[in-house]
Amino acid sequence: MTKFRTPELGKMSWTEVTEAAEENPVVLVPIGAIEQHGPHLPIHEDSIVADWVAHRIADELDVLVAPPLNYGHSPTFRGYPGNLSLSAETLRTAIYEIIATLVDSGFRRIVLVNNNGGNVGPASSAAVDARRDLGVLIGHVYPWSLGYSLMRDVYDDASKVYGHGAEPEHSAMLAIFPDQVQSDRVTTGGMRELNGWQPASYTEAHIPGQPITGTVFWDFSEVSASGVTGDVHAANPEIGKVWIDRVVGFCVAFVREYDKNTRDTSSARAS
Repeated sequence: MTKFRTPELGKMSWTEVTEAAEENPVVLVPIGAIEQHGPHLPIHEDSIVADWVAHRIADELDVLVAPPLNYGHSPTFRGYPGNLSLSAETLRTAIYEIIATLVDSGFRRIVLVNNNGGNVGPASSAAVDARRDLGVLIGHVYPWSLGYSLMRDVYDDASKVYGHGAEPEHSAMLAIFPDQVQSDRVTTGGMRELNGWQPASYTEAHIPGQPITGTVFWDFSEVSASGVTGDVHAANPEIGKVWIDRVVGFCVAFVREYDKNTRDTSSARAS
């Protein structure tokens, strides 16, 4: 759904961009990462899903989609070949400068569709600086994280199936990009003991006699041979369709609310 020739900013000429900016649309900026998600999922998963979600939002609303920023901040996965990671400061600068140049082009309403946990800090910092320096109010949605929040009732015990390369992202990929899932390479995930520690994740360790975990910072490859945590065998495309309905539904609702509350230019700028 778009009133423009195309919702994709990258397919427009500069004169079309000028005309589009005069309509004061919301611009979505997909942000992903290039990192491992186990032997069965592609390393560009975060990026292609971020871009896919942005385009599904554009199917429902009169918004524009900027070309994706495919590289993110994923230092913890450096132990796996194919990890292509930016430093936190480089990513923060890249996001800020994308925002700033969109503003230079006449756009004032921008939502980041970020699909990687390591990007949250740099994206937040860039958004706060943009508010202070440029006067624009930046929105942010994180599809993978939304899936964790919105899908718990789908599983008998979400805590056992949720994980990196497992649920719900595995099911989402089966529904969205089935041709990029190598089901014959699915490997059981899990954390392994390391120097006496019992990892709960790559940043959490079980503490004997305590009801909560403690925080430490390993490289992911130190505690997971396969790169997978959670239950990879719980995935199916029907669950993935539920993910699409709920996560895309929330993102559409959020962007619609952002659009409504920032439509007046004055409300999108700091007072």
